[in-house]
Amino acid sequence: MNSSAAEIDLKLRDDFRRYLREYGIESTLIDPVLAVLFRTLSSQIHAMSSDTDKLRTALLHELLEGLGFDRPYAHPAQAIVRYACLGEPAYIAAATELTGEPDNGGRMSFTTDYGISISSARVAAVFVYESEQGNGQRGPRRQGSLRLLSGMHLPEETLRAEPTYDAVSVDLGVYPAIYIALENLGPAYLSGHGIFLQTSFEATLLNAQLERDNWCLASNEGRFGACGVLRPSASHGGQQSLRWLQEAADLITEKDSEVERPRLAGGFWRGKCFVLPSVPADRRFLCESPVGLEKPLRSIFERPALFIRPRAWLRIQLDARVEPLHAALTAVHLHAQSASNVGCLNQTVRFAEHGTTIPVSVETGGHSLLVAPLAITGESGISYLPEFHPSFTPGQGRYRLNQGYLTLLPGKMANGSDETVANVRLWMTAGRAGNQMSATRLHSFAKGAPARNVTVENITTAAGGSNGESADAAQQRFSEALLSRQRLITRADLELALRSFDRRITGVGVAPTLARGPRGQLRRLHQITVTALRERFADPEEEKRILIVDLESYLADRVPLDVDVRVEVAWS
Repeated sequence: MNSSAAEIDLKLRDDFRRYLREYGIESTLIDPVLAVLFRTLSSQIHAMSSDTDKLRTALLHELLEGLGFDRPYAHPAQAIVRYACLGEPAYIAAATELTGEPDNGGRMSFTTDYGISISSARVAAVFVYESEQGNGQRGPRRQGSLRLLSGMHLPEETLRAEPTYDAVSVDLGVYPAIYIALENLGPAYLSGHGIFLQTSFEATLLNAQLERDNWCLASNEGRFGACGVLRPSASHGGQQSLRWLQEAADLITEKDSEVERPRLAGGFWRGKCFVLPSVPADRRFLCESPVGLEKPLRSIFERPALFIRPRAWLRIQLDARVEPLHAALTAVHLHAQSASNVGCLNQTVRFAEHGTTIPVSVETGGHSLLVAPLAITGESGISYLPEFHPSFTPGQGRYRLNQGYLTLLPGKMANGSDETVANVRLWMTAGRAGNQMSATRLHSFAKGAPARNVTVENITTAAGGSNGESADAAQQRFSEALLSRQRLITRADLELALRSFDRRITGVGVAPTLARGPRGQLRRLHQITVTALRERFADPEEEKRILIVDLESYLADRVPLDVDVRVEVAWS
């Protein structure tokens, strides 16, 4: 049972008298200054101990930080913005500041999570293919169905072809797929363009698969092969960057590599935005329709001659176990990206004037909430490190973040004297208040549009903003961090890690053995055989080679130091 402030005050007075008696001093009176000190201290102790959940969370966060795990603070709200480009192509860089008016008044800014290119390109139509067997049916496989995705805006030229939204029977295999037709392509084709796949909130299986499954660009002959395969990889803000299966230069990575931005692992809209890589000239394919789609397209459109023309076609092939795509996928938007409610706080701390502990959060008198430290640099130019981070540099400064305060432990100058100044740069957010940004209210650039005739608006409500991690979430994260899945020790660890690496893997076999090293020494070896469904790959042999390389690299960083790994892929 928690004690009141008066009870704590009384206990402090009794302890003080007891300590005096131990030194031979008998007194029942307490100095008035000490009395005020005891009352103040008891109030502080009561305030801290009465909110036990907050106290336990703070201690758990400190433990996680001491063990070297990333510590989350407040999380920014995230929204999806879309651009309209009526003139020349433009580039929207990462950390571009956008402003708007939230529902509760005032102004609020969001910054883009990554960079994308925009142009006059547009989505001509989106089609979804659903296999009867893929929806849990058993027995002999029946034909699937192709239909035009309803509910999204279509160009006037597509509407002139008089489309129908009824399903058309067609056999394109047992796996569902999404087909995206893109037109009005400029000289840069689709290089660096952003795509947002809007799904229903019930589409949990589809959302999970979109983060993992490959995309493919149809060739000039309308075939999906290795030269068009695009693999998703985790990007900033929980979104995905698409990379060529067969290596190619990526202009977006080069442009954004020097951009300062907060480390955001995920957001409310995570896994639904994709950025296409730079498309080389020899891969800027155009075809009238992918192989197998020409006949059903002529059934979907009353006037197919007005629709069928050379376009870029993207296919996302999904696992058989997924929700009905015509209901799970609601729209596909081009020139879209995610933006988060973050901003940079830059402050110079003079230790003699401000002290070494400063408030950095709303709870301690600040104006916003901490997302993550960006950089803390001392007077000598050397960056400060977290308190528990290992370092071999003598006199390096340290910092501690706790209970909304930043505490600096000054470093040493070259002459051995203490530093007197530090420059603090922090990423801040409005937290839950950022969720008040409704759709279409984020509509302007803070520093002017990157090009003429470029407009912006958020097509989703901002969501996911929080003022910090709850005690339950911290305990769950601590439990997961103690498991061995980040370091693959047991057979179950290996199987779980490999099956989650690529959803097309259906089985994992592990055979521990001994093998001779290059110098004749014996080494422990894990001979791993993964099985996968051949029909899930656009170009099985080429993708198999890349998959083996990726798996061996992925495992090498996670298995014990004295264990080698060799991977084989077998078709099931």
